[in-house]
Amino acid sequence: MAISIERQLEGNHNRRMGTEARMLARWDDLSAREDIAEQMLGQLMREGKVVYYVWPQGGKYREGTRLNLIAFLIRNNYA
Repeated sequence: MAISIERQLEGNHNRRMGTEARMLARWDDLSAREDIAEQMLGQLMREGKVVYYVWPQGGKYREGTRLNLIAFLIRNNYA
């Protein structure tokens, strides 16, 4: 049973559109989680330098760079 070329092209197009829609949904979710994680960060001044910290609910106090702390919060589902 042969599939017509038009039908195959339509199927390929539909799969691509579905994949793109899922990717955009994941990016939106990640962006929202990054915003939540950003709000959880605190800042300290130590020896004239800004030090970022986070103390998540039920978690341990942690210091680090802004990006590392945001990645930590997202990776461990705090945000």
